[in-house]
Amino acid sequence: MGAWNASINGNDTAQDLISEYQAAFFYNAVETALAKIDAYVRNDFDESDEEEWCNYYYSLAEYMWKHGILTDAVRDCALSMIDSGLGLELWEEAGTKILEKRKKVLAEFRGKLLSPQPPKKKI
Repeated sequence: MGAWNASINGNDTAQDLISEYQAAFFYNAVETALAKIDAYVRNDFDESDEEEWCNYYYSLAEYMWKHGILTDAVRDCALSMIDSGLGLELWEEAGTKILEKRKKVLAEFRGKLLSPQPPKKKI
């Protein structure tokens, strides 16, 4: 995984998946799209790779929230990951300053996920 900043989408995984999200939600209903995305990701990523798995769920939650289609299940999974500190090992290795920046980004993201979504947007 390559990360160039501490933002939710500031990594290779998120950038690679955004076009997959767009296609899946354009052609399918939300639940069907989620099943297709999950199958695609499970084929390419190992769930035991915490950093990659967090990047997947965080970017998915971000995409869905922005488009007004965030489900409770995706939101709750992302919140659970944030609350547990899952996937922060790589950030810890990068040093205290970048780790604190990532934690701040995740705290702000957590607040966003708990806030009202914008109206549903056409994808």
